[in-house]
Amino acid sequence: MRRTILLVLALAAAGLAAAPAAQAASIMPTSGIYLGAFANEPGGITTLETDIGRHLALDRTYMPWTFTGWAKRVAPDAAAGRIPELAWSAAPTTTAAAIASGSQDRIITAAARALRATGTDVMLVPWYEFDQPKGHKRWIGGPKKVIAAWRHMVTLFRAAGATNVHFVWTPMAFDFGPHAKVDARTFYPGDNYVHWIGADAYNLPGAPFRTQDELLDAAVAFAHAHAKPFIVGETASLASVAATPGWIEAYGAWAAAHPTVKAVNFFDSISPKGYDFRLVAHPALLTAFTTLGQEANMGAMP
Repeated sequence: MRRTILLVLALAAAGLAAAPAAQAASIMPTSGIYLGAFANEPGGITTLETDIGRHLALDRTYMPWTFTGWAKRVAPDAAAGRIPELAWSAAPTTTAAAIASGSQDRIITAAARALRATGTDVMLVPWYEFDQPKGHKRWIGGPKKVIAAWRHMVTLFRAAGATNVHFVWTPMAFDFGPHAKVDARTFYPGDNYVHWIGADAYNLPGAPFRTQDELLDAAVAFAHAHAKPFIVGETASLASVAATPGWIEAYGAWAAAHPTVKAVNFFDSISPKGYDFRLVAHPALLTAFTTLGQEANMGAMP
């Protein structure tokens, strides 16, 4: 009997250790698709919402590694009925090896406790585009080190009881494709450590103009294979390109044709390299985004 009890307890402990991310309740929409934005123009997301005549489901912003104002950041979205989508950068402050070693535990645990205390469902996007090449400002280590760091971080969040935090694994869409120099899939930490799978997809200067199918279908297929909801973490096309308004509107039909896609998030800003992806500043793009937001399948709200 004693041996049986010990065996049951060991199996239970092993199950808990193997599935830390499974504790969070699903925030996947029951129907339709969440639409959101990183609204980095004057007035922020409230101005963008006024201009398009509807509330957005997701509000994406970017937080440095040592950020501490979690409650203040989350509160406006909680009041407005949006899900905060928080892209949390590790670089250039730390590395995946340092995170996995435990040297960053104080920062991680403090963030976990602060987010738990908000009582609000949060989509946390740690180290977005971690598959950038070595030397890039967001590079924090190779696949094995990133996986070890990710698993360690999730374990700490679960130990802190932050089950309202939903982990979004988001490499670049390009790195799922045939021309990638690194395979995004090699960074995947495992289904038990991820709630959503995402990818960032852009039409950039100097590259062929691509449709959503060309940019994202391989990444969506990976999410489908892992039975995870898919989010387009960041997406945009240059304001100066005549095809961009139609490309924005095309997201509705593309998402409808891909049931794994549950959220689309636009990068409404000038990029760090000076690429102009703004919506409000360009009437044709704002009209296209407004039209997209009025499509029946794009109206899901938390």
